Order: sequence, then structure tokens, then C-alpha cells
Amino acid sequence: MNESTTLPRLDKEALLTTIQAGRDRLDAKLAQLPDAAMNDRIDQEWTRKDVLAHLEAWERRVVDLLEALRGGGPMPERAETDELNARYHAESRDRSLEDVRSGERAAYARMQAAIRDAQDEELFDAGHFGWTEGEPFANWFRGNGDEHYEEHLEQLTRPAR
Repeated sequence: MNESTTLPRLDKEALLTTIQAGRDRLDAKLAQLPDAAMNDRIDQEWTRKDVLAHLEAWERRVVDLLEALRGGGPMPERAETDELNARYHAESRDRSLEDVRSGERAAYARMQAAIRDAQDEELFDAGHFGWTEGEPFANWFRGNGDEHYEEHLEQLTRPAR
């Protein structure tokens, strides 16, 4: 392992704590919204429920990516983010709020478990998975965890259209 491609050793617990702090902010916003508000349209296409389903899709995807990298099997296709977002939206828009909430909670729990089960090298060694092109996989978890939640908090509190 080349030291120039290895990030300073971060702690797995610190990673989990950071993602959980983002999750706590998300949960606090969601707790303020009555069920009916989750179906309010917040832009031309999406409802608040759609935002939650979107977070679920990306939480699932990051764990699927890790599993594919570990297994050496076929990787999910590389696609533009907007293309994936449109696909995930189309797949989830007719789901019930209960199903979206349940699915998202399960996806988050699966993401936490994947982090706990991962080896430090898998999470923090920037060169461990060549597919990530020099980015440690911990960053992928943050990008689909706390950073992603923060990105969408405004949408959840935006006035309905």
C-alpha cells in the first residue's frame, strides 16, 4: 500500500458518528412534517416523499457498489447523476409514503451495517478500489449519507407549490 494514496487513518466510529449527525438533522426535519405534507409538490416534478425515496435509492446504491467492488463481479453501470435520479424517481413515484419510509429506513440501516462490517482499508485507503479513481470509499458513504441529507434539507422545508 502506497502511503501517498492512503488518507490519514480515520476512525470507523467517527465516520458513523458523522453520518448519524447528518441523519439526526434529516430526521428532525422529517418529524416536523405531517404525512399530508410529504405528498406536497416542492418543484415541478418532486414531492417531499420523492426526496425521501431519492435518498433511499442512493443509500442502496452505495452499498451495492461496495458489495460489487468486494465481489469483483460486474459493476453497476456508470451513468450520469441526472439520468439515475430520473430513473429512481420513475421507479418510486407511485410507492406509498409508508413504503418509502420503511424502505429508506432499511436502506439507511443497511448502509450503517456495511460501514461497520467494512475493513479499514476498504473505507479509508484511497487506492484500495481502483474503480473509485483514488477516492476512499468512506467519501462515497458520506456523499450518500450526511452530505446528501444536508443537500436535500432545504427541499423538505420548502413551501409547497
